[in-house]
Amino acid sequence: MQEIESNENQNNLKSVLIQVLVIVPFLKKEWKKIALGVLLGLLIGIGIEIKRSREGTVKSKIIFILENDNGGGGGGLADIASSLGIGGATAGTSLFSGENFQELLKTRIIYRKALLTKVKYGNQEDYFGNIFLEHCQLKDNEWGHLPPQFFTYRFNNPDLNSLSPEDKNLLNTIYSYLKDNTIVTQSNSKSSFQTLSVEMKSDTLAYVWSKLFLKTVTDYYIETKTKKSKELLKVMENRVDSLQSALYYTQGKLANYNDQNQQIIFQRARIIAERLQMTSSQLQGLYFEASRNLDNLKFSLVKEAPLLTIIEDTELPILRGNYTYGPVTFISVLISFILTCFVIYLYNLYVEFYSNKKLNKND
Repeated sequence: MQEIESNENQNNLKSVLIQVLVIVPFLKKEWKKIALGVLLGLLIGIGIEIKRSREGTVKSKIIFILENDNGGGGGGLADIASSLGIGGATAGTSLFSGENFQELLKTRIIYRKALLTKVKYGNQEDYFGNIFLEHCQLKDNEWGHLPPQFFTYRFNNPDLNSLSPEDKNLLNTIYSYLKDNTIVTQSNSKSSFQTLSVEMKSDTLAYVWSKLFLKTVTDYYIETKTKKSKELLKVMENRVDSLQSALYYTQGKLANYNDQNQQIIFQRARIIAERLQMTSSQLQGLYFEASRNLDNLKFSLVKEAPLLTIIEDTELPILRGNYTYGPVTFISVLISFILTCFVIYLYNLYVEFYSNKKLNKND
């Protein structure tokens, strides 16, 4: 069995060597045509790389740290909610932890909020979506297949709940492009630092988008995190107002009763006065406690830390990276070599077949 396998391996090796030896004469015979094809591929590759180097992109980078938020809303919000019999004073923070945060950065709602936010771009102030369509420099490249009216479209409605079908289609197209060019990475697993990288053709556009994107994420975090806290704040304010009204009413009623009964003779009248006094004292205690909780809640909302702390910010001008020549040219030369050999081989087969057919006819 081993001898059989050894013979099969030798035969396979011989067949490979024979095929290689057959190719060598072909290359020697057709080297001029092959060289011409390779030269054409070389010129095409160099042209593509020159064009890509001139149309290069710039990368805006922001290094930030994601704050650990284990406090569940800060301060005594849970105690205040418990005192009112309300559970869950703050929004769940798990949305912004670990892998959830990475997925949040890819959601369509974040991009739509940012695209429909007004920003200043030079002397221009407009929705970022309109500025992007005007300055993205994609009309003759990636988006060359899109109609001209796509780039002249203007967003006028920032309300996400009342977008028109045209608004949604354009926003989805821009979202797909920006999502691929807006990347958040953590270079070191032992560090909490994360890097936001935005790659675009315009350095100013990349700068504005990177700043706007982080601000939108932070605002969305604050809006979501403090949603239930603000609802609790309204409940506390209504409670304080109600207790204040009830306290002032009882105090006024007690004062009027004492004025009308300065010379109390009957014990029944004294009981009414004592009840009013007791009610007033109870309301006063509840009012003071509710006012203290309301102040604590306001302080807790003010002290809530932002989600993102920027360590290293981006700045203008953004330098373009040096373009590396070679890979595209090498691939172009290799493809042209293979295609040239294949075309020459097919042509030789055709000539040979046509010659044999002509000889057969003469015979």
